[in-house]
Amino acid sequence: MGFLRLAILDLSPAGDEPMLVDHAAMAFNGEIYNYVELREALESKGRRFTSTGDAQVLLNGWLEWGERLLPKLNGMWAFAIYDGRRDGLLLSRDPFGEKPLFWTRWRGGIAFASEVKQLRRFPDVAMQLNERRAAGFLRTGRPYHGASSWFQGIEQLEPGTWLWIDQDGIRTGRYFDLASQIASAPKLTTPDEWQDRFASELDGAVRLRLRSDVPVGTSLSGGVDSSTIMAAVTSLGEREYHSFTATSSDPRLDESHEAEAFAYEMGSIWHPVTATGQEFGAAWDLLSWHQESPVPSTSLFGQWKVMEAARNQGVIVLLDGQGADEILGGYHKFFARHFIDAVRHASPSAVSRGWGLARQIGDPRGLTEHGHRYLARLRRSDGVADVLVAPPDVKESTPSLTSDDRSMRVADLERWSLPNLLSFVDRSAMAHGVETRLPFLDPNVVGLALAMPPHVLLHGGWTKWPLRKSLADLGGTGPAWRRGKRWFGIPQRPWLRGPLAPHVDAWINEPSPAWASFADVGRVHEFASSWSKAARPSAAFDDDVFAMVSLDRFLRVWFDS
Repeated sequence: MGFLRLAILDLSPAGDEPMLVDHAAMAFNGEIYNYVELREALESKGRRFTSTGDAQVLLNGWLEWGERLLPKLNGMWAFAIYDGRRDGLLLSRDPFGEKPLFWTRWRGGIAFASEVKQLRRFPDVAMQLNERRAAGFLRTGRPYHGASSWFQGIEQLEPGTWLWIDQDGIRTGRYFDLASQIASAPKLTTPDEWQDRFASELDGAVRLRLRSDVPVGTSLSGGVDSSTIMAAVTSLGEREYHSFTATSSDPRLDESHEAEAFAYEMGSIWHPVTATGQEFGAAWDLLSWHQESPVPSTSLFGQWKVMEAARNQGVIVLLDGQGADEILGGYHKFFARHFIDAVRHASPSAVSRGWGLARQIGDPRGLTEHGHRYLARLRRSDGVADVLVAPPDVKESTPSLTSDDRSMRVADLERWSLPNLLSFVDRSAMAHGVETRLPFLDPNVVGLALAMPPHVLLHGGWTKWPLRKSLADLGGTGPAWRRGKRWFGIPQRPWLRGPLAPHVDAWINEPSPAWASFADVGRVHEFASSWSKAARPSAAFDDDVFAMVSLDRFLRVWFDS
């Protein structure tokens, strides 16, 4: 086992890894937030500790409880434990896949790592493109579909599962069941009861994620999710609490004024972070290397710059609001689903929900610019499917808007949105030596939110009502009831024709040879020509071209050398 440590808890050598206890060895990436409570339970059983951190608690927990340890953990992790008593190796990944864990069969056993780039150094591990994943990316615009991989023969361990290997072979199992987590949530009645319990669970999740021996801050947009996290933290009396906001030159995307005002109101030290197209163009290949997938949009570069700024300020841990839209149904597509359902059943609520959807979008231009990203009939341009010769690894091109509300949210957690967002944020953060923590993915918060009926989530015409009410109660009435939902805003369309034009030209004039394994290169050229000749390409057309150029950069970095 090998390990490069980002020290968060117990900065002394006692926390170094690989860690040895009795007849076991461990390499562990992540954090166990409830390690204090677990350590107390283990001490009552006679276990003794030389480290104040969570790693030694995790390893002792395995020695004491075995597989029964995994459901007790509240955290994010990818770890490997070699148990000499049983002469076997355990791999495990956290419930929602916040931390990556790749493995491949190798020389009669397995090789495993946090990143694919580590596995490529193993003799006899070939880096071959997963052609169906490339086709799936062009069809959906999402680099990952669940726990997929861009490399043939290299698998991601599924979230919420374990893998055990010994002389008898490989076994896998699941320790976390989302349906059981939902079923165990309390059965409440009124929206106020649900909201009170949600606020309490979220407060507990934030408190656990503040456990750190290094400075903690927040990645702050002007939206309700990250604003609630910061309001919850500052209400606990945290001093010199830093917040970081990616700014935009496009006033329709920029939330810096709202974020700055709220940070000042909450007593946070606020840092605006700028990102230019020239910087992104220069760093595009580096991002493709760290992401181990195509960069899906320029917004990821804004996130990259936030991580860089945090590290430069000495803030090693960032709390983030990811997961809230998935568990509480905050994306436009969820509101659209409620509207479509009301129209289908000729419900009197159709009018009010139509107005609510308009309020969520903000203005008609928002629908035309971004509607293809969440309404299937407005989504990607038809020409993408025509260039593919390899079958995509996903049948659907977008999430269904006809399934029930909870099923849509669960699908976003397991297949569509969250696997991608967690991949982006972890790789951007780790590249800069920063750890991100996500209170909305605390299992108790997730189970409670998914158990909420639709009329609680969509209450009074507002999506994510329990969260908005919680933020308002913490003093954040401004962001709580602000109309319109913006994307994490970094310009993309103007950059495509400006500072990113050399990369576009390289794709048009001499695409990577790897294209031929999954696409008709002639049709790709025709697609590119039709875009370059179009007087005013649609936003969906631009997004497709960006995806193809980004895929081309990824292929050059990983497969052309």
